[in-house]
Amino acid sequence: MHQLAQPISSVQGDALLLDARGLGYVYPDGTRALDGIDLQIRAKERIALVGHNGSGKTTLVKQLCGLLQTQQGQIEFRGKQLDAEQLQRVRLEIGLLFQDPDDQLFGHNIYEDVAFGPRNQGLDEDAVERVVRKAVSDVGLTELLFKPPHALSYGQKKRAALAGLLAMQPELLILDEPTANLDPLQEQIFLDLLKNYPGTLLLISHDLIFLYELCERVLVLDGGRVHHDYRLKELVEHRPSLREHGLDFSFRFAEDTEAEQQSVSAATSRNQETTFATAKTSLIDLKSVCYSYPDGTPALRGVDLRIEPGERVAIVGENGAGKSTLLMALLGLIPFRGDYRFAGQRVSPGKGRPVWQQTGMVFQDSADQLVCPSCYDEVAFAPRQFGIGEEEVRKLVDSALKMVKLDDFAARIPLHLSGGERKRLALASVLSLKPQLLILDEPTAGLDPQGEELLLEILQGIDATLLLVSHDIFFVRRLTERTLVMHNGQISLDYMTKDFIADKNLTSLNGLDYTYRDHCALQIRQLQHQHEHAHPHKHRHEHTHQHGETNHSHPHEHEHEHPHRYRHVHADKKSHASGHEHTSQHEYHDHPHPGHNDEEHRHPH
Repeated sequence: MHQLAQPISSVQGDALLLDARGLGYVYPDGTRALDGIDLQIRAKERIALVGHNGSGKTTLVKQLCGLLQTQQGQIEFRGKQLDAEQLQRVRLEIGLLFQDPDDQLFGHNIYEDVAFGPRNQGLDEDAVERVVRKAVSDVGLTELLFKPPHALSYGQKKRAALAGLLAMQPELLILDEPTANLDPLQEQIFLDLLKNYPGTLLLISHDLIFLYELCERVLVLDGGRVHHDYRLKELVEHRPSLREHGLDFSFRFAEDTEAEQQSVSAATSRNQETTFATAKTSLIDLKSVCYSYPDGTPALRGVDLRIEPGERVAIVGENGAGKSTLLMALLGLIPFRGDYRFAGQRVSPGKGRPVWQQTGMVFQDSADQLVCPSCYDEVAFAPRQFGIGEEEVRKLVDSALKMVKLDDFAARIPLHLSGGERKRLALASVLSLKPQLLILDEPTAGLDPQGEELLLEILQGIDATLLLVSHDIFFVRRLTERTLVMHNGQISLDYMTKDFIADKNLTSLNGLDYTYRDHCALQIRQLQHQHEHAHPHKHRHEHTHQHGETNHSHPHEHEHEHPHRYRHVHADKKSHASGHEHTSQHEYHDHPHPGHNDEEHRHPH
């Protein structure tokens, strides 16, 4: 196994907050999630917890906060063992933000949800109201204080769940994928709040760029064990470590945008020429489509949209802009108002069956659409619903599983798969009907970088009209040639993706800055470009030697290998892309060599 440069040294000035020794955990199906975890967390630390899907991260934090009882090992919090007697107290001092905010919100309105924790801490109602209003104000939801959680957008739910924890002021705050599915503006809100958080932070995330701005220390889990405990800066610059643990996000640093767009355009052209060569009408044609939620809140305000067969289109916009509602209208799942035609055929509000056989949608959370006992049955489900014979079903299932690189998974249980495998299985389940339209709703949510890179490769090879809803601008850039910007229930902008990427005025429309991460990504790319090599160098040294009664001083030359870190530049991209050599700037290096004078030396006379 590779080794990084230096293990991190804990800050001795801060008291030991949590001490876990020998943690092990096995799920009822025999899956070992944790295997001999040793972990110390000191007060005020900012720690990133990373690892590929299924490495044990969520299981570990559930044990640390008492949601899962320890099977092996022990945990001490503030010097006291975390047992049944301590759990009630500790749960008021350790806060856990779940990945899915719907798992955390249960009150009639935001106020009641945020007030739940402080009331359990024993605060009187006046104090409860003060802390609730401050926490809600901190996350920017004051105007929605008495709105039901189920009526909020995903990003608003996430912030409401965070407010419920902030109101309790926990000593240790644990967050599981805090930026998943958030728009850039809401990511920035989270970032600002966490930067100023006075307690200890433990963050689970695959978003290493977000973590890089917050954390100094990083724990890498693999197979239920802590494989590395280092400084985050050392991890992101060391690509062998990232690759070994499925965390190498460097594929996102592609610079040749023009070549990417030419590749997308070629794919779009191929789709249009092969799959839909005989089409004479638009695949999707919306005119003045509107929809309001049961409480009267407008979600779609007169949407007009045409998508041609074979196009690859992205929909972007802030949380609550109406993107998911538009998808529900396209599937005919809500009683919209207006005119909608799919491949020339009118779609009645709430009656989308004519659309369903020709459209496949992959949800944000794959678990929402996986319902069968085996992967084979999952992919076969849709063809069977449309009366396709079993022999043809078998061919469709084999083809779809092969397309998503799950060839040998037919007998596996879907809910026993990793997050990335479940996402690809959900994709296979909609590809089995060979849909004309493929809709992807936040396809990268919760995926580790290795899973993202594999999913990108698969999606680039699919021949279908593509509609991508995402805050992941890298995927937007790599997969689409046209981008729709939604705001306040309307399509505000409709232009080429390359023009969207170059638009510096988007913040004036909806406050979103899709380039706000660039400075951080640039720093990481520069760190990775500082190579460590072991290569030969010649060295000259003055050595004093004694021959009899005479002392001699003369230069001594030798050659050896040792690592040197240095920066370098490339004259052109071609030489960089095709591999390159590094030549030392100086043939000789003068530096101390401890103990060299004690070595045996032979010199010619």
